[in-house]
Amino acid sequence: MKDRLASGVSIALLAALVAGTWWAADYAKRAVKEDPPRRLTHEIDSFVEQFVMVRSDEQGMPTTRMEGDRLEHYPDDDSSEVTQFRAVSQRTERPTMTATSRHARMDQDGARVIMRGDVQLRRLPGQGRPELNIRSEEVTLLPDEDVAYTDLPATVVNGTTRIQGRGMRYDNVSRELKVNEQTRVQIVPGSTRPAAPPARQPYKG
Repeated sequence: MKDRLASGVSIALLAALVAGTWWAADYAKRAVKEDPPRRLTHEIDSFVEQFVMVRSDEQGMPTTRMEGDRLEHYPDDDSSEVTQFRAVSQRTERPTMTATSRHARMDQDGARVIMRGDVQLRRLPGQGRPELNIRSEEVTLLPDEDVAYTDLPATVVNGTTRIQGRGMRYDNVSRELKVNEQTRVQIVPGSTRPAAPPARQPYKG
C-alpha cells in the first residue's frame, strides 16, 4: 500500500513538473516580442570609393575591367549605382573595347550594366580595322557576352563612315554592327569605303 502511494505521489509530481515547464516555456515565448522581418527598401547599405571590379572567364583569365569614382549598393534588388563608370574589354583574341558614361547601374551580379549620360563606346583600331566610335545617352552593356545595344538614338563613326539612327547593337565577338532606323549616313569625300548597308542589316567592320 505504501509503495502504491509513493508511486502515485511520484507520478503526480512528475506530471506537475512537466506541466509547469510547458507553461513557463509558453509564457516566455508569448512575453518576448519578436522583431518583425526586416523590410528591404531601396536604400544604400554600402558604398565604395574608387572601386575596381575584374571579371574572369572559366579559366580564370581576366576579361573585363570595370571601375568608377563611387559605387553604391542597394540590397532590395542587389543592384549598384556607379558614378563616372569606365570599362575595358581586354580579351586577347578580340579587339579592345572601352566604355565610359557619367552614370551606370550594375545588376545580375555585374553581368548587365546600363550606362546613362554621355555614353561612349570605342573599339581601338588594329589589324586593318579602323577605330569604331559609338555615342548615345543610354547603352546596355553585357560584359560576359561582349555585346552592347540601345534603343535610343545613336551616332556611329566607323573609320570614314558616320551613321546616325535609332537603335544599335554591336557584337565585339563577331564584330557585327547593326543600326536600326538609319536617319543619316555620311561618308567622307574621296573615301573608297562602300556605303553603309540598308537599315536593319548587320554591318561587319
